[in-house]
Amino acid sequence: MRVLLFGIQGSGKSTIGKYIAEKTDVPFISIGDIFRRLSQEDSETGKLVKSLIEHGKFVPDELTMKLVNERLNENDTKNGFVLDGAPRNLVQEKLFRHDLDLVVMVNLNEKVAIERLMSRGRHDDLEHAIKNRLDWHKENTVPLIDYFKSKGVKIVDVDNTPAEEDVRKSLDELLKN
Repeated sequence: MRVLLFGIQGSGKSTIGKYIAEKTDVPFISIGDIFRRLSQEDSETGKLVKSLIEHGKFVPDELTMKLVNERLNENDTKNGFVLDGAPRNLVQEKLFRHDLDLVVMVNLNEKVAIERLMSRGRHDDLEHAIKNRLDWHKENTVPLIDYFKSKGVKIVDVDNTPAEEDVRKSLDELLKN
C-alpha cells in the first residue's frame, strides 16, 4: 500500500503514519526527518536546509522531490510506503515518480496543532516559523487534494482530536477496507 499523509503541521501525521506503516508492514518515510538529518551535516546542502528550516521556509521543490524519489526507490519500499511531507504542492507532484493508493487527510484544529508544536521543543518549532508553514499549507497543499481526487486516488479523512486509542480504532476500520 502506497499512502500519502496530508494535514497541517502538528496534526499528528507522524503518529498516524507510523501506526499505518506498522499495520501494513511498509516503511514510514518523513521528509521532515530526512531534512533534519541533512541539516546536521556540515555540507553546503545541509547548511542551506538548516537555514531554511530555521526561518520557516521550505526546501526547494526540486531538491525535496529528488530526495523523496531516491528514498522511495530503495528496496524496502517495494511493497509500499507511508509518506509524510511531500509532495506538498502541484510543482512537487509533477516531480513525484510514484503512484498512490491512498491519501490520508489528518484533521486537527489549528490552535491545538500550534500548541502541540510549541510543546515538543524542536529547534524549528518557533512560533513565526510555525505560522509561515501553516499559511503555506493552506495556499499550496490544499489544491493537491482536488488534483488527487481528479486522478481517482482514494482520499479519507481522519479526525485526530479524540484519544489515541479511538483514533487507532478508526484507522483499524479504515485499513480493513
